[in-house]
Order: sequence, then C-alpha cells, then structure tokens
Amino acid sequence: MLASLVFFTVLVAVTYGSLLLKHAQIIKHDTDLDFSYDFVIVGGGTSGLTVADRLTENSEISVLVIEYGYLYPNEFDILVPGLLNPTPYQFNITSTPQRGLDNATFAVPAAAVVGGGTAINGMFFDRGSASDYDAWVGLGNPGWGWSDLLPYFKKSENFTPASASFAEEFTISWDDTAHGFDGPVKSSYPVFQFQSIKNFISAWHSLGIQTPQDPSGGTAKGVFWGPSSLNPSNETIFDAQMAHYNTVAGSRRNYHLLTGNAVSKINFVGQKATGVGWLNREAFEYGYVNAKKEVILAAGAAHTPQILQLSGVGPKGLLNNLEIPVVVDLPGVGQNFQDQPTLYASYNFTSNIVPNAGTLYTNTTFANEQLALYNSSRQGAYTLCKNSGNVVAFIPLPNITQDFESIISLATSQSPEEYYPPNTDPSIIAGYKAQRNLILNLYNSNTTSVLETGFTSSSDIPLTLVKPLSRGTVFISNRDSLEPPLIDWGALTNPADVEIMVAAVRKQRGLMATDAMQELGPVELMPGANITSTDEIRAALMQLVQPTYAHLTSTCSMMKREYGGVVGPDLLVYGVQGMSIVDASIMPLIPATHTSSTVYAVAEKAADIIKARHQL
Repeated sequence: MLASLVFFTVLVAVTYGSLLLKHAQIIKHDTDLDFSYDFVIVGGGTSGLTVADRLTENSEISVLVIEYGYLYPNEFDILVPGLLNPTPYQFNITSTPQRGLDNATFAVPAAAVVGGGTAINGMFFDRGSASDYDAWVGLGNPGWGWSDLLPYFKKSENFTPASASFAEEFTISWDDTAHGFDGPVKSSYPVFQFQSIKNFISAWHSLGIQTPQDPSGGTAKGVFWGPSSLNPSNETIFDAQMAHYNTVAGSRRNYHLLTGNAVSKINFVGQKATGVGWLNREAFEYGYVNAKKEVILAAGAAHTPQILQLSGVGPKGLLNNLEIPVVVDLPGVGQNFQDQPTLYASYNFTSNIVPNAGTLYTNTTFANEQLALYNSSRQGAYTLCKNSGNVVAFIPLPNITQDFESIISLATSQSPEEYYPPNTDPSIIAGYKAQRNLILNLYNSNTTSVLETGFTSSSDIPLTLVKPLSRGTVFISNRDSLEPPLIDWGALTNPADVEIMVAAVRKQRGLMATDAMQELGPVELMPGANITSTDEIRAALMQLVQPTYAHLTSTCSMMKREYGGVVGPDLLVYGVQGMSIVDASIMPLIPATHTSSTVYAVAEKAADIIKARHQL
C-alpha cells in the first residue's frame, strides 16, 4: 500500500506542481503587494475564490484575496476521494459547552485552506428544494428565490452524467435541464459503488418514499443519488481552488492571492470601509492594504462575524465590553447561527454484502488491490469519498411521524424570548419569529425535508436534522484576531428539535425492519435496541448527537435590519459603505441540503450584483 501511495504522491506532485509554476500571482510577502486594489476579498474559500474569479474576468479590475490557509499543490489526502483527511486543513477550534447536549464541547469544522470547505468536505453536490430558497424571499429578500438562484446553480456547474450501465444498475436518474454543462465546478458520479446500497433504496421505496427524477430540479426529497464534486477525467476531488484559482490565475495579473494571514480588522474612515489589516500567522507581522471600491467578506460563518466584531461592526454591548470603538451597532452580527445536528446510529450488519465500506478499512489485501486499481485506471472503491457517499434520503416531517402536527403545535406555543438571553435585542426576536413562521409552514408540507439519512454500506448511518429551530451564536471574547471566537451552536435547545430527532430514531428503526434491510442482518448498537421509551431516546440524544454536519451558516443573515439582518439583498452590510458579504453566513435559513453547491450559486449571484453595482 505504501508503494501505491508514493506512486500517487509523485504523480500528483508532477501534475499540480506544473500547474502552480504558472501562478505568478501568489504573493510571497506583503512587500510584493500593490498599495491598493479595486476589491479586497477576505477569505480564499469557496465563495471568495468564486467572486475573485468572476471579478477578474475584467482585466481592468484588480483583486486581492487574503486567506488564512495555504495552497495544497500535491496532497494526495485531499485529491483522492477515498483517502480524504481534512484534519491538517482545519482550524483548531473547540465550541462552547452545548447546554442541549449535556454541556459537551465539540470540534468546529472550519476549513483553513485555499478552496475552503470544498477542499475537505464529503463532496456531495446537491441542492435544496425550491421552497427552501423561496423562504429566503419571505424574509425580505426579493431576487433570492429558487427561480432566481437556479441560473447560478447551473452557471457554476460542469455536469457529467453517469454511464448508462452504471445508472441502470443503481437506479440513478437526472434531468439535463436542471444542470449546467459549461461551468467551472466539475460534478459527476463515482464509477464504483457497494452492492448493499441497493437494499437501502429498496427499503425506502417499500415505505412509500419515492425517487425523484432529479433532486437538483427543485424537488430534493425522497431517496436518491446525488452527484459529487468529482473530476470525471481522473476521479479526483474538484474544489474551488481548482475551479476558480488554478485554472485562471496564471493568466491574470490582476488576481493576487496572499496566503497564511489572519485578517485582524476592516479599516474605516467614518463609516466607509477603506481597506483591510492582517496579521501574518508565522512572522506575526502586521500589514494592510487599501480597497478602492469594496471590501468583500468571504471568511465563512465562523470568521466573518468575528472580523466584523473586531472591526467595530456588531452588537454595541459586546463591543463596548471589549473596548472596541463602535462603527455601527448591528445586533445581528453573530446571531442566527445554524447548522444541522446529527446522530450517528451504529449497527452491526451480520450479513452485509461483501465487499462493503467496512471491508476497505479492515481488509488490507482488499484495500491494496483497490488503491492499485485506482492508481492504474481510476476505478474502484477509492473513487468514493471516504466516510461519505452518494445515496441519501431526504424526508419531509409528515413522512417521518404521524404526530407531526403535535410537533408543530409545540413549536407554535413557544415564546421565543425564553430561548434568548434577557438582554437580546428586539430585532433578533422579531427575526426569529418571522423565520419560525416560515419553517413551520415547511414542516407542515411535503415540499421540503426535515430529516436526512444516508447509507454507504458501513456500520454508521447519520440521522441529520436539516431544518432545525434551535439557534446559536458566534461572538468574540477578546480583541486577538488569532484567537477563535466563542462558537455556540445552541443545538437541540429547542424542544421541538428534540422531538423531531426522537421521531427520526423511530423512523430509522422502521427502515431497518423492512425486508430489504433485514437481508443485511442489522443489529442496533447505538443508541441501542434497549433504548425504547421516549424519555430514554431523549436522554440518549443528549449524549450522542453531534451539533454539526459541517454546514455552518447564517451568522450575518440576509434579512431586514428590523429582523436582526446584517445585509440586505444587495449584500451590503447595513450602516456602512463599501463592504459586502458573499459567504454562507448570509443565508437567512439553512436549506435542507449539503451547502457547497448553494455557496457556489450564492457567490456567482453575488459577483453579478457587485459588477452591476460598480458598472463593471
């Protein structure tokens, strides 16, 4: 196996090393920077690189991207789906104690690499249902509904369908009209799959859950295959660094990238953003640069609110306590934090079909054979993302439990004030009430989903609450830009979320009782077959649920200012001039999906908005 890894490492080093030789725009030291740029983008992840690429299509426009992480020119543990190891490319952040999860703390999955989360995620490249995005419009964001975003989903994508034989064997279908075929982000299906995936699909069908022709067309519910952000020409991960930097930067002298630097603050003259200051991670030296047209924040849901707060844009009480001069009192900065809490149910499949995903990690001979096959012909199990998969079920609440109306009644009867600290700004409460009304309407419908589950043929099966009512916060605790903010998911603090998760556990057990899954011989290990009463399941959830599915969103939400919003539909930050936000933090409601495809679409639309604003 070691020889195979060495072979692939050399291959990747030669291939991507030659690419990087063309990238004259990588800034090695701040003395090589221009004094000012038209646009300074804070964050070289998915959204930041997308916007930078689109703005620098105009050779007269100069752009600097500042990124905390570094490029990865030759890392096989990023490029090979089956070897994915995100740990070296993440921030080292631990959350605050989660009061809904027995006060446990958790690692925060925030990417620290050029390309952002798309370099280290599970590669699932799906979209939410149309009603997920239409709900954004309901919060005061005209132009941000499904029909508005669909052209940008398609613009970002370069889709390759599965082969006819593979699609027939594994019941994969798609609609060409829902996809883009000329975009920068390659999406396709792995060329290998384990056979017991078929049992999972058959089991859901037996429960009345159908397969849509193509979930990318606005009906992301049912059991289905989704494409991956996978390059079909060599079966490697395809992320934002490849899509929006490697392919263009060598030919664009107007596109500069500065890596290894933590942005410490946005500089203001009065209330106009004029530039950016940063601290080098290694030399601990400060630098700054001017932005002639706009500062664009793309640091992600964990760090965009941190940078704003460090710069004096945020809740006045927080800033005053830290003796940070207030540029604008904006209570919503760091509020409305959303993610998708997940229980990993565990089983011993006593008659699982061999090989399966577990075989890859327990049988050295099989693993060596599969890696050799991947290296020689880009076939086999290593084309599948490690610990992830392509087959999922997205289930609306009425299909999870017959008691869905009682869960909606429970949520309706709540006073939102009791879930927020006493000094919470009234705008935050008003915004939450508006969100809750929209969410409960979706709970009561079959247009979108509340539960996601999937199956890779391994022992662990995620049960993910994709549309929670609980809310968290991201707030700084000091003025040090290298210190992480205090990240509190607030997971399962709303009792309605707990009841949905209880219902999800029962639905999962119903799935395992179907003839199709019984063929695999499932024996429940976690939560445990002996955990049967509602109170026992609730207690187990507090011990076992993870607060995150690595889908951090909504901390600088696009909503009306009187709803605690931070940006309007033009993405400009309220109360200041010359500063916008383009990353996942602007999503007012997390869509029922994995978020990378949505981030690309948001960033594509953001680029057009910024171009129009400056008549570019």
